[in-house]
Amino acid sequence: MGLTNSVDRVDENGRELLTYGTKDFPIAFFDDDLTIVKVPWHWHDELEIVIITEGTVNVHIANREFTLSAVEGYFANSGILHSATLESKTGHQHALVFDPRTMAHPDDLIWNTYVEPLVGNHSLPFIRLSSSIPWQKEVLSYSDNAWIQGAYEKKDFPINVRELLTKSFAIISSHMELLQNESEYTDRFQKDELRIKKCLIFIENNYASSISIDDIAKSADISVSSCLRFFKDVLGTTPIKHLLKYRLQRICEELEKEPEITISKVVYANGFSDATYFNRCFKKEYGVTPTEYISKVVRLKM
Repeated sequence: MGLTNSVDRVDENGRELLTYGTKDFPIAFFDDDLTIVKVPWHWHDELEIVIITEGTVNVHIANREFTLSAVEGYFANSGILHSATLESKTGHQHALVFDPRTMAHPDDLIWNTYVEPLVGNHSLPFIRLSSSIPWQKEVLSYSDNAWIQGAYEKKDFPINVRELLTKSFAIISSHMELLQNESEYTDRFQKDELRIKKCLIFIENNYASSISIDDIAKSADISVSSCLRFFKDVLGTTPIKHLLKYRLQRICEELEKEPEITISKVVYANGFSDATYFNRCFKKEYGVTPTEYISKVVRLKM
């Protein structure tokens, strides 16, 4: 199986383009240097378990915000919009993104007892995992062991990964009632999030063109004022700021793929009409100029 490179591309339905694992073992193992890999707002049908191994990370998910340090993590349920931002100078995480069928076949006893009650449960969109709580520490331990087994293809890793994830779900299942009572993922917030997803899909499909906040609002059949409110309440930003950040992310990806490319060519191809403005925005976002980014970040990855 081995390690998988992180991407944040999505299709027209908002699903990430990355295939997680293989058809007969649908799980991917990520080893992310968070000084290089960004975790923007995204969602996927698969389940996700993240373990922070270094640094401090701020997580936004399902109307909640919390900070994680090393040996802490979180579980994100299917279809839940989430993002993470590195708060320290260095940071690293292990992530498992997997189809729930990795653990069991639908309708068998394991599926009905441990998997189905959790998957897609809107009253349980995520679980924050703390090493200070014994049962959560156990989930973190099982999950990171599963990551090690799969990422490094240890002997009999498919069986071991399945067993470890199933044990994690069994532990979570025994604490579901308590966890559901802690959720703030209301019906109203879920509806707002669905509208935001439509806006994000529109931005991701049209970022290279000249688009306005009116265009973004129309994509979700909402007013401009509602669009502004939804972005503030759900994402903590504005539609235009999100569009700007998304364009910068796409430019970084292109520079990483082709570091010899002319920067001005990439800038104009990704929705910017003024190179000076782009340079100012880029340095504000990444703390370096585009040229310095290529030298310090891109070439280190080559």
